[in-house]
Amino acid sequence: MKTVEFLLAPYCEIYGEFYNIEYLKKSSDKINIIKSTHKEEPYFVSHHVDMIYMGCMTEEKQEKAIEHLRPYKDKIKELIDKGTIFLVTGNAIEIFGKYIIDGKRKIPALGIFDFYSERRMNDRHNSLFVGDFNGMKIIGHKSQYSMSYGNIDNYFINIDRGYGINLDSKKEGINVKHFFGTYSLGPFLVLNPYFTKYLLKLLGITDSLKFEKEAVEAYEYRLADLLDRIKY
Repeated sequence: MKTVEFLLAPYCEIYGEFYNIEYLKKSSDKINIIKSTHKEEPYFVSHHVDMIYMGCMTEEKQEKAIEHLRPYKDKIKELIDKGTIFLVTGNAIEIFGKYIIDGKRKIPALGIFDFYSERRMNDRHNSLFVGDFNGMKIIGHKSQYSMSYGNIDNYFINIDRGYGINLDSKKEGINVKHFFGTYSLGPFLVLNPYFTKYLLKLLGITDSLKFEKEAVEAYEYRLADLLDRIKY
């Protein structure tokens, strides 16, 4: 049995992120989901986990999440270094950077990766993207008040159409060992069945998906549509 922790689950369900976890669970009876909250110690601190998932949240909850996780940042580093799978989506990726700038405020983050983020609460960015990871096409959509900058050596996705981690970049997210972070929102795994199969292989279990035929057909349709519509 493989254990997947949905970290701070009540904070991270504003764009349907819980479907990422549900899709994994429905695709294999060998996955045990642990949903942890802000009222308790993260499950990974005292128990073995094979994967950690964290999704998008409001800016207020984001700051609370940073403070909740700060005492455990060394443990998080240890897990990343030893190859534990992390999937982090939306603005949750910013929690793992050095700091977040919000007007005159500079909010210290966990400092695990060498980048920073800048919020512009009067300037929401919405876009779609198509990119490449490990020979597979990745699709996603963004709706965000912040962008990230800095010394990211290992990006997750090379963007073909759309924007990367900021408007001047064609590189998106972070991939260090088995840490995968992306600004894409919502049910990322449902949208990208081939990447989901890749994660299941990393977990060491069968890579067959629930409704795989339908998921792949929907993915191929969306991919063709985005390649036709996105011109930048």
